[in-house]
Amino acid sequence: MTRTTMDHETTISSLAGLYRLFTENKDTENSAKVRQLIEKAEAKEVQLAFCGHFSAGKSTMINHLVGKKILPSSPIPTSANVVKVKSGKEAIKVFFFDGTYMEFEGAYDLKEIKAFCKEGDIKEIHIMSEHFPLADDCAVIDTPGIDSTDDAHRVSTQSTLHLADIIVYVMDYNHVQSQENFLFVRKMAEMGKRLYLIVNMIDKHDSAELAFADFKASVSHAFSQWNIEPEGIFYTSLRDFSMPENQIKQVQHFIQERIEFERSRLPEPIREASLRLAEDHATINEERLGDET
Repeated sequence: MTRTTMDHETTISSLAGLYRLFTENKDTENSAKVRQLIEKAEAKEVQLAFCGHFSAGKSTMINHLVGKKILPSSPIPTSANVVKVKSGKEAIKVFFFDGTYMEFEGAYDLKEIKAFCKEGDIKEIHIMSEHFPLADDCAVIDTPGIDSTDDAHRVSTQSTLHLADIIVYVMDYNHVQSQENFLFVRKMAEMGKRLYLIVNMIDKHDSAELAFADFKASVSHAFSQWNIEPEGIFYTSLRDFSMPENQIKQVQHFIQERIEFERSRLPEPIREASLRLAEDHATINEERLGDET
């Protein structure tokens, strides 16, 4: 038995112990999360999650980065689900909040996906594509917009991000310094997530009003004022590829490198996530004991 295999089996055994503990203590939220971690560990899967506002261009960005239009690019304000894309034989799985699911094999139509996304009782949609450029053990996650007022959106997003090895937060050029962005990014940083920011739609920038270097400096300063130090900030446009400030090619290169790095360190991210869940569980127990006294 190799060391990698031993580490893998030890991780799953440890997670199973946490699941039993959380279940016995009736911590349903964290028991569900640790069960997701077990599934991730068994699949040895690296997950790259995209977050941001509905209008920030997340889906269009994902389509561009994977080189194929596999997601509806127009916003779906009523969507309450997470869309997961992986390599595999063409198929779509639709998972409902009640635990049931439907599976459709073969080529899919983006209009059908969009129609499914509008259904309020759908939790997740998994898309398998033979044209997905990443390895079989990698997945790209498109999450609901953080500006949604629907509680189901928040549940879908939060229940997914604890699994993510890499989080890319996409922002519209005109709304970079919104309080909502700062609060969300800070929360992810507090969760110990490796967070990268993309300021998208920089073709909206007017250099006659402000030098682009000064705009970048203002973005960095704004996040530092909130004590947020992201792993990296990229500036992109999917409309004007001739802009010298456009870093879309750097983003593509970065994603490939980062995924390879995360693949090399599994199952360490899973252990890190399980420790955070254990800490959260301990806090919940302390609060319960405090309420009882």
